Amino acid sequence: MKSWYLVTCKPRQEERAATNLLNQGIEVFYPKLTTEKLIKGRRTVKQSALFPSYLFICLESQNGNFSAVKNTRGISGFVTYGAHYQVVPKGLIEQLKCERTELAESTIPKAGDAVSVHNNTFNNVTAIYKEPDGDMRSILLINLLNQKVEVSVDNKDIRQ
Repeated sequence: MKSWYLVTCKPRQEERAATNLLNQGIEVFYPKLTTEKLIKGRRTVKQSALFPSYLFICLESQNGNFSAVKNTRGISGFVTYGAHYQVVPKGLIEQLKCERTELAESTIPKAGDAVSVHNNTFNNVTAIYKEPDGDMRSILLINLLNQKVEVSVDNKDIRQ
């Protein structure tokens, strides 16, 4: 009978380990999370593992090739519970497979969010995020002399 097991990977090597396991004919699953972030002032969409350094694999309980999995590049070992390998319920895997496309996270501010600006001109000034101004800049509303003034600021200077 096939069961799902939990294995640990070396840091940031989930994709490498999954590819190597698939090449050996072992079924692998690891849910991914799509995130939108500001990296070096640019908006980027990036996929990363939902559970960093962990993979789910499906093997035969009695005569599965456990030693081949342990010796695969990118794999650190099995997660154990005492002397036994940790078995993951099939229902949990099915639920994660169904929900994986809906997972999304954005760290970029939305219109109306309160942000603070950290640059030479406006240091620690609170502002309201209005809209993006190209890839590397955003338009903020800053309260100057009791009036809201639109200012274009570099994305790397904005903190939530």
